[in-house]
Amino acid sequence: MTTPNPRVNVTLSPSLDSLVCQLATHDRISKSMVLRELLEVAEPALRQAVALMEAAKGASVNARKTLAQDLDQNIRDAEHIAAGQLEILASHTRDLVDDAQAVKGRRPSRAKPPAAGKAAGRPKVKTVAKKRKDPPSSNRGVKS
Repeated sequence: MTTPNPRVNVTLSPSLDSLVCQLATHDRISKSMVLRELLEVAEPALRQAVALMEAAKGASVNARKTLAQDLDQNIRDAEHIAAGQLEILASHTRDLVDDAQAVKGRRPSRAKPPAAGKAAGRPKVKTVAKKRKDPPSSNRGVKS
């Protein structure tokens, strides 16, 4: 089946795949959509990089060397700015992250009190407990 958009296979490192999977889970979208959105955000920078590479083809050796040095310095500056922004973001969201990590799940169910009328001296009869089934996906998260 042909599609209007070309497809690309990408091999990710396990750590990067895990990160993309987590993003996809949180946003409730596919991993490919996460990567597509990230690339769409980076598109202007990619266009500029391609334009610079095209311009560098016709430039002299000295101009290319100067351009490469300037680009390296700009990349270092951008990484420094991004690291600072991430630190600011982390300081603003630290309480939220701590609270989210403290949540362990639902409380255990309470033990049922013994039924009235049972004789204290009678031996207990073992009953076979029914295996608990998970609720259907349409009911997950619904408290009963």
